[in-house]
Amino acid sequence: MTDTLIVLLVSFVGLMLIGLPVAWSLLASMLAWVAYGGKWSFLPIAAERIWQGMDVFVLMSVPLFVLAGELVNEGKITDRLIHFANVIFGWMRGGLAQVNIGASILFSGITGVALGDIAALGQVLIPAMVKQGYTAAYAAAVTASSSIIGPMVPPSLIAVIYGSMTGLSIGALMAATLIPGLLIGLLQMILVAFHARKHNFPRVEMQRSPAIIARATGDAMVPLMVPVIILGGLLSGIITPTEAGAVAAAYALVVGVVVYRSLRVKELGAAFQRSAMFSGQLLIIVGCGAAFSWVMGMENVPQAVGKWVADWNLGYATTLLVFNGILLVLGMFIDPTTTIILFGPLLSAAAMQAGINPLHFGAVAILNLNIGLLTPPLGVCLFAAERIAKCGLGELLRANTPFLLITLFGLLLVSVFPGFSLWLPRVLGF
Repeated sequence: MTDTLIVLLVSFVGLMLIGLPVAWSLLASMLAWVAYGGKWSFLPIAAERIWQGMDVFVLMSVPLFVLAGELVNEGKITDRLIHFANVIFGWMRGGLAQVNIGASILFSGITGVALGDIAALGQVLIPAMVKQGYTAAYAAAVTASSSIIGPMVPPSLIAVIYGSMTGLSIGALMAATLIPGLLIGLLQMILVAFHARKHNFPRVEMQRSPAIIARATGDAMVPLMVPVIILGGLLSGIITPTEAGAVAAAYALVVGVVVYRSLRVKELGAAFQRSAMFSGQLLIIVGCGAAFSWVMGMENVPQAVGKWVADWNLGYATTLLVFNGILLVLGMFIDPTTTIILFGPLLSAAAMQAGINPLHFGAVAILNLNIGLLTPPLGVCLFAAERIAKCGLGELLRANTPFLLITLFGLLLVSVFPGFSLWLPRVLGF
């Protein structure tokens, strides 16, 4: 490792630790690399690399997917999904906890953002679960743990970022993460069923006549067409990811304003503003991360990692195990988007050298980094759920431990059995 690379990495980590935003930490560490190595001629190139990192056609889909999620939230479509989840899952013992997970699965097919799930569903379901006799910590743990299903089920912003950074087909990657995401939801439901039997959790008492079920299904099908439109269009090749984002946003707008009339025109300005702010913050990280990756390329880091994998001859299983460990640790300290931008292309290329299918590794990596949203010190989903439940972080960590363990078991299954991530893409012709 050269002294200039040490300066680059140490300055980046140090600036992150003192709280400087990710994009500015990336920029400042590159400036430190330039200053220390006297590479002033690279400054104009660095600016160009930042722009090129953002000037990627597929990334135009990001603000459109974000806008679609904002319009869905603003249009109060969440209530219809919760009612549908009540009808389908509420009859089981521990019904409201099952509804929480089921609603997360349904909601994830619209927004694809974990924090969006907590903001929309947690405000409703955490107080409702506490009212039914669940502890606040348990309600928050169910909400936080199920929220990570969001970035696995299409549309997934993380999949768009990962695909754009590694050159993988966005449609194929979304297909690869779908079944692993549903698997995590199923495992969490099984855990809740065990807890419900042990602690005698109540069912959700409500009428479930065929007419009520049909009406709830019809109400939910309209918003649930968003992931169908996105994934169907991408997989059929009719639309590009960017066009899929535009169609999803337009569909959400029509549903909220015209079909349900729950979204008023005067509320659109705030939704557009939030979408623009979030997208801008995300894309500046993408641009700075692309320039940072270019600098690491100048330092021959990708070649060094590839040589390390080849020299150690770790093999398929050991490489996957080691990379799982690396990603879990990275996810504890760095948000998924930044980790993918900085390390996604590097680890993906090294995994391919070990014979790991890139779609399989992509699904494993995305699930890994989502688990980081549940583990301190980053743990943003934990902190968001705790703010709603006000149960104390220590209590929440204890309540969340079984959910974290069952999710890690799901990660193990997805890692060991590539069919979970590769079956659907193969069926669809990828």
